[in-house]
Amino acid sequence: MPSFSYSAKDLKGESVRGSIDAANRKIALQKLNAKQLRPLSVSEVGTEAAKRSRASSLTSLFGGKSDAVQDKALTSSLALPFLTGIRELLKCGIQSADALRMMATRLSEPKQKLLASRLWEDLRQGRTLSETFRKQPKVFSESVVNLVEAGEATGNLSNVLTRLVESMEERKAIRSKLIAALSYPCFLIVVALGLVFLFLFSLLPQIEGLLASLGGDLPTSTKLLIALSDGMLKYGWIGAIGIALVVGSLASWRNSEKGRAKFDALILRLPGVGRFIRDSQVLQFTQTLTLLLENGIIMVQALVMAERSLFNLSMRKSFSEARVKVTEGVTLSAAFKSTGFFEDMALDVFTVGENTGDVVPGLRQMSRQYSEMIDKFVRVSLGIVSTGVLLGVFAMVGMIAFGIISAVFKLSGSLSGG
Repeated sequence: MPSFSYSAKDLKGESVRGSIDAANRKIALQKLNAKQLRPLSVSEVGTEAAKRSRASSLTSLFGGKSDAVQDKALTSSLALPFLTGIRELLKCGIQSADALRMMATRLSEPKQKLLASRLWEDLRQGRTLSETFRKQPKVFSESVVNLVEAGEATGNLSNVLTRLVESMEERKAIRSKLIAALSYPCFLIVVALGLVFLFLFSLLPQIEGLLASLGGDLPTSTKLLIALSDGMLKYGWIGAIGIALVVGSLASWRNSEKGRAKFDALILRLPGVGRFIRDSQVLQFTQTLTLLLENGIIMVQALVMAERSLFNLSMRKSFSEARVKVTEGVTLSAAFKSTGFFEDMALDVFTVGENTGDVVPGLRQMSRQYSEMIDKFVRVSLGIVSTGVLLGVFAMVGMIAFGIISAVFKLSGSLSGG
């Protein structure tokens, strides 16, 4: 008779693991329910040969590459599409073990298939879904793991994943808008540089040669362009090497512990960019904290996990200091205000909710406010940037065109005089 490994919660909410013999999975579930256990995962115990077969299929899927190479393929970029997929299956009433088995056998994308297969193998060994996620730290952050664990404990996993995916999709949408809006100014800059190089290194030398052969004198504007062209041809490589060294040194300093802390603090002071990063990080923090508190994570632990979701070390340090104040009895709104990162209006809205004894609605409202603020800031700021870049491109191309046209008129005059 087949044997099934399971993980479940008893009536006290404590985790229970074990195995049970049953003719099929449905009967195994019935037996667990009869024992007053709420199943989290139930899967048939496979043979060693089956495990070797699955390992072999994954190896062949990645061209015979080793586990270490396969591990590099598992990155955080897989989290959102994977969580979206498993959420949809859970919403259909499919249990997590079956959802992972289906994804492992039916997904065509190699990286997603590899991730699903590894998680499924862990589930088959009696681990819970959150425990399998915790074994993939490059894919799933600590806050994601804890949210999934809370969803399992409360039997609300599907809703937790829905809120988690919505939050991740919102942050992805902001990044996509930023990239899309920046693409046009970047395109203009590339086109402008192409025209500059065409004028300076192709058209200008020909005009200079013609005027020199006719004995004509170049206009001042054209002489300046020729001097610029000659300088770039003779010394451009030195400048390129210098820029590469500076960029490399800055990157090395940025990657050091002290360097990154100073860089992160400095970038927050930059006009425009600093505000965007600050507001984006506040949105990340409030969304994560809201999700954690909604699902039963205690305040101090939730604050720690929300801090770790931030990539800016300077802001992370400030929020850590705010957390310490909360443990000392300071209200959450006062602790937030001490960081200097929150808008007064957003704090006022949050304080109203805090006074009622439930901070979650206030946090939710604050997240909405910051999402709207970021969206507006991106639209307005990038409109200004696009206009500025466009004017700069016109000015640069206009100056070069003026220098060339002046030389052409001078050439025409020389030919007429001849």
